Amino acid sequence: MKRLFIILLIIGSVIKIANSQEYMYQRGLVTLSAGVAIPAYDFGKLRGINLSSYVKIGTNITAEAVYFYSWHIGFGVLLNYSINPINNEKLSEGYLLASSAFTSVTAETEPFRDFSGLAGFVFDIPANEYFSLTFKMMAGLRNVYKPTALIKTTTVFSSVDYYETSNNELLFAFLTSIGVRFKVNENLNAHFTAYYIGSKLEFNYNRSHKEINELSHIGVLQSTLGVSYSF
Repeated sequence: MKRLFIILLIIGSVIKIANSQEYMYQRGLVTLSAGVAIPAYDFGKLRGINLSSYVKIGTNITAEAVYFYSWHIGFGVLLNYSINPINNEKLSEGYLLASSAFTSVTAETEPFRDFSGLAGFVFDIPANEYFSLTFKMMAGLRNVYKPTALIKTTTVFSSVDYYETSNNELLFAFLTSIGVRFKVNENLNAHFTAYYIGSKLEFNYNRSHKEINELSHIGVLQSTLGVSYSF
């Protein structure tokens, strides 16, 4: 309840500031951005033998359309896609630490893939006619793909391969962002935006015919550069 009150207070303050500023946009705005996807929480924690623990910094792309129904308050939809490869060397080290019986380990993996479709409120708060701060609060569906993996291990007496199946998890998720916008001309703008999306996911898959239930907090911080067209 306290957290909800703080969020409502922030929204009220943003709306009050927005209505006091000079109008900068036309009604419509479309944006295309690309950047890096940085893992957070359980995503990339470098512990255990779960694939999600060994993801590296990846790439992402976002496409967004916003309708400003008030001077600086709009409603938008956003599509976000990111790819995070796995650090196979660190994953192999995790297997070696998990069992002293292994003398060598090599890993072959696909990347994690994350696709989201969200909708929510967009706030654009101008400092002057060329520069403004932007905020987004959105919710929608997020699909995370846990990839396949082949782990080849050897011991003093034998060699064993561990194969992991893939898994897709779809769930409701929230996204928040903060950024800056620079006006290039009457219609074009340049953007720098930081997004965060995080969810607790339960992956269900098989590792060499053994069923695995893995609960992970998959967080991704995205830092993007983009361009937009207002109309």
